[in-house]
Amino acid sequence: MLCLGFDTSDAPLVAGLYDLEADQLLEVKTWPLGRELASQLHPCLGELMGRYTWGELGAIAIGCGPGSFTGTRLGVVTARILAQQLEVPLLGLSSLGTMAWHYRDELIEQDGVVSRRAQQGHQYLGIYRYQGGSLNSLWGDRLLADHEAATLLATWPHPYKPLSPPNPTDYGRALLTWAAQQWHDTLRAGEKLPHWSSVVPLYGK
Repeated sequence: MLCLGFDTSDAPLVAGLYDLEADQLLEVKTWPLGRELASQLHPCLGELMGRYTWGELGAIAIGCGPGSFTGTRLGVVTARILAQQLEVPLLGLSSLGTMAWHYRDELIEQDGVVSRRAQQGHQYLGIYRYQGGSLNSLWGDRLLADHEAATLLATWPHPYKPLSPPNPTDYGRALLTWAAQQWHDTLRAGEKLPHWSSVVPLYGK
């Protein structure tokens, strides 16, 4: 049973496959599509699937932003349609949280601050801590003016570490491994996996 994960909230397109039964990352690919994202998203996902069939998917994971408005919306809408058509759960993941997940082992004794540039002197910002095997959001993900972000961090009550965005391939690995952990944790807890209709874009408002 496979999980297809992808994120279109920032350049480039990142997508990968994870074997949920073997608990193993299979592949991550990136494509610098730019303005061709809308026309090339489906062909790129088809290329990634390769020798696998769509029927082998047991879940889809999508990076929900915040990030590019158009890119984020396109990715989430595409993921919702695929999950609906294939009748599989859809795991919606914060793109800032995915960055923090990449650094999770460094966030046990300190908070991690992740940010992504926005327009006109603004940024998307989130603060995370890794505790008890889970990544917890302490603040965000929200759009702030740069001076507001500086004020927030100057008064933040805990030690924190600013985190640099991982490279696209490492980001893809983080997206898939975080989704897989959420999948397994949900099943172990006897809870229901998320329905596609519950996943929406995160615009940082």
